[in-house]
Amino acid sequence: MKNILITGGTRGLGLEYAKYLSSKGYNIGLTDISAEACTVYDEVQDIKEIMHEIESNGVKCWHYFADLTKREEADKLAKNFIDNFGTIDGVVTSAGGDISGSDKAASGGKADNNSFFISFQEHENIFKRNYYTCLNTLRAIVPYMQQQKYGKIVTVSSVNAAFGVEKETTYSVAKSSVLQLSRSLAKELRKDGINVNCILPGPTKTGRFLATVRGRNPHDLEGLNSAERLLRVAEPSDVSPVVEFLLSDASNFVSGEAIKIDGGLFPQPV
Repeated sequence: MKNILITGGTRGLGLEYAKYLSSKGYNIGLTDISAEACTVYDEVQDIKEIMHEIESNGVKCWHYFADLTKREEADKLAKNFIDNFGTIDGVVTSAGGDISGSDKAASGGKADNNSFFISFQEHENIFKRNYYTCLNTLRAIVPYMQQQKYGKIVTVSSVNAAFGVEKETTYSVAKSSVLQLSRSLAKELRKDGINVNCILPGPTKTGRFLATVRGRNPHDLEGLNSAERLLRVAEPSDVSPVVEFLLSDASNFVSGEAIKIDGGLFPQPV
């Protein structure tokens, strides 16, 4: 069985990846900022519920709480993962979100002013949450993959990285940084046999999305109630099979790619 680490893995898309991958036979390591994080958007009652569902698929599940905006906590996460699983076959950097929450569960909400003139503190919060959680995780995990001469990295950006987004400037810039980090890292890690790819989901019905509907941009709201296959807002289950492909042997010669998962909403090149 392959051992996969998922950051932001107790809620939203991260949780969906964990459930889907476990159903395909992957061992799962979950991390989030706190034990309370999974309950913020009423997706599950507690971490035990998640563990039970994943382990019912006959795989190993482990969790570790860490604030990945802090390098030392990312380093501890990586060490603990290796201590528990022995090797790491893949990582999905799903931690993020265009919200300003800095409480213990990182709940928060849409910033009151989400334009270019957002406060510097809000800018820093959102950038840390999206770019630095990814950077710190990979800085901690990649050395283990280099020792193995193998690994699959799936970073999570957003379609917002592909175009200018009014009222979501900081989030878009942070997600663009994740995309460029992924491309550069894919080139750098070729010699180590490590694949790096980036997914860019469009609007998706996660707990967070539904909790912040009133603050969404018009493009997020288009198709919210549509039943048309490519015009609707995505379900989390639309994204997970793409992640599984990028972690599987089927993608062994795929690296440095940016894959939009938005039903063709934004067809321009990234």
